Amino acid sequence: MSAAADHAAAGPGWEPLPDTSVHQRFADRAAAAPHAVALECDDQRLTYAELDAGANRLAHLLRGHGIGPGSPVAVCARRDTEVVVALLAVLKAGGHYVPLDPEYPAERLTLMAADSGARILLVQPEFAHRFDAVPGLRAVEMAKGLPVAAGQPSTAPAVATHPDDLAYLMYTSGSTGRPKGVGITHRNVLRLVHEVDYADLDREQVVLMLASLSFDASTYELWGALTNGATLAVLPQPVPSAAAIEQAVRRHGVTQLMLTSGLFQHVVRTRPQALAGVRHVLVAGDVAPPAEVRTLLELGVEVSNAYGPTECTTFSCVRRGITLAETGGSIPIGTAITRTTTHVVDEEDRPVPAGTPGELLVGGPGVGRGYLGRPALTAERFVPDPSAPVPGARLYRTGDLVRRQDDGLLQFLGRRDQQVKILGHRVEPGEVEAALGNHPEVGAAAVAVRPTAAGDKQLVGYVVPGAGAAPDGARLREYLRERLPEHLVPTAWVTLDELPLTPNGKVDRAALPAPTTTGGAGPQPHSPLERAVAEVWTELLGVDPIGADDDFFTLGGHSLLATQVVALLAERYPVDLPVRAVFDAPTVALLAVEVHRAITEHVAQLSDTEVESMLSQVRE
Repeated sequence: MSAAADHAAAGPGWEPLPDTSVHQRFADRAAAAPHAVALECDDQRLTYAELDAGANRLAHLLRGHGIGPGSPVAVCARRDTEVVVALLAVLKAGGHYVPLDPEYPAERLTLMAADSGARILLVQPEFAHRFDAVPGLRAVEMAKGLPVAAGQPSTAPAVATHPDDLAYLMYTSGSTGRPKGVGITHRNVLRLVHEVDYADLDREQVVLMLASLSFDASTYELWGALTNGATLAVLPQPVPSAAAIEQAVRRHGVTQLMLTSGLFQHVVRTRPQALAGVRHVLVAGDVAPPAEVRTLLELGVEVSNAYGPTECTTFSCVRRGITLAETGGSIPIGTAITRTTTHVVDEEDRPVPAGTPGELLVGGPGVGRGYLGRPALTAERFVPDPSAPVPGARLYRTGDLVRRQDDGLLQFLGRRDQQVKILGHRVEPGEVEAALGNHPEVGAAAVAVRPTAAGDKQLVGYVVPGAGAAPDGARLREYLRERLPEHLVPTAWVTLDELPLTPNGKVDRAALPAPTTTGGAGPQPHSPLERAVAEVWTELLGVDPIGADDDFFTLGGHSLLATQVVALLAERYPVDLPVRAVFDAPTVALLAVEVHRAITEHVAQLSDTEVESMLSQVRE
């Protein structure tokens, strides 16, 4: 039986899929409605025909560089028009893209690029130098308008792509300290976006793209829009603020978007009206916060709770249309989406009855190919599916504990292992612990999630000193920031004489103490600017007092709260600080210096009266 016939074998979770590729589905949409708007980014707008032609030109260039079926192409860029063209071009050339987040440290980018086997890198010019250490990697710079592809044919290259060819390779956190590359095929992606039941994906929709390319939510945003004739509205800011999201929603008439649980909570708490005009909001990446879901439901917005590991192509289960009654407790993750099967099993892989906790196994054509270069791990996590109508089908062991309710909805209970989610990102504590263990001042280390004073999650590092003095938390954080993505870097630190152990000799994570989040022990804020920064931190972190030398992240801050810091400071002073400023100047005193510098940069543009008024605010 052919692959097409196999996948046409109708059955629960195996409904038919078109035997085609992602880029061919896009091309079909472009041919049907060439003048429809495909892409909007700030003031730029591309029709389906224009996007198709631009991607074809770049695809021909890639073909000239030897890209074809099976070829990985690394892509390092922030969200903009050119990167959407680039991802589509990679597929049209027959290759698969490897998204690399430019916010990651150079060491990690080098590791992933080398591990992927990529020989071509599509990169925004400002990030090209970060890959100098990767041997044999040729950079193709994506300047505005993609002049590098000018003169290439605007017709599609003749390349045969099979539905089971890879569409992308996406890296996730690895427990051994080495990130894992997950291979996802064209068939996997089409299962996510073709005639789905969890969202309305059609030409009437405007889908907001705000996920990093290296986060698999971008698969839903990008291909959910472009293979269904919808408009993709791109939000270019690397760390979107609630204000930026509100502006984008209104500017582009966004009808659908997906937010991680943490970002959703942040937006609804700080600007509840920001999402009022959206028809449907998907919340994913962690447990959906009931209070904020209720707030949005009361504004008339449809809210759905989405669940799924990267290995199963973004979403596996969705509770579509959460009810107000469900916000009184833990919101279920719903039922399997179209072309997906779910199995709740015990430790012997036997099905458990409703109401009994068990591990969730996911099947169907959304299950990815496996881990690049990790055959043993792939065999362990991707196991045969004896109930599937398709030969060779597999189930993915999620490692998540769930319980099926009497109404058939699944309730998420937690993890079987130590893996956690921080701000929607998967975190393997072992990866952080492995990096910490290489620090010369660290004798032993552990990592755990603990609540902050404001009720958010934070990653806490527990360190036993080596032969010398106790390592400084700020130095450890900088050490890790050079090696790991920001979401893998602990924001609070605790020094211990020894790590608590269970009777079988493993680290007893439950016994690890909560970090101290009190501030104000050192010098107090003395200038008006320092006091203003401290007041903003107190409002956001729930910590009082706060000293001039206290560290924002040690007190429980994280990237989402950092966006609120710069937003609140912008309300007090005419400054437009980047979110990065909070990371680079993490104490009250240092951030006050950055605010002062930003203010003085505006002085030349002000009248004498305005200058005097502003200086009166910053004089000691």
